[in-house]
Amino acid sequence: MNILSDSMMKTIKLTETELATLKAVLYAQIQQMKREKANGANVDDLLEQYEQAFEALNFAQ
Repeated sequence: MNILSDSMMKTIKLTETELATLKAVLYAQIQQMKREKANGANVDDLLEQYEQAFEALNFAQ
C-alpha cells in the first residue's frame, strides 16, 4: 500500500522546526511499531506507511 500516490500528493510549507518535529514524531512512531512487531503485533501496513512518510520528508525543502 503506497500512501504517497500522485493523486494524494499535496504541497505544504513548513518551517525547519515544524519539519524537524514531524520527522521526530514519525521516527518515534516507527520505533514503536518495530517494537510492537517484535512482540507479534500485525503492524506491517502501518509501519510501511510511517516509513514512506518519513522518506518523503527527506525531500522537503
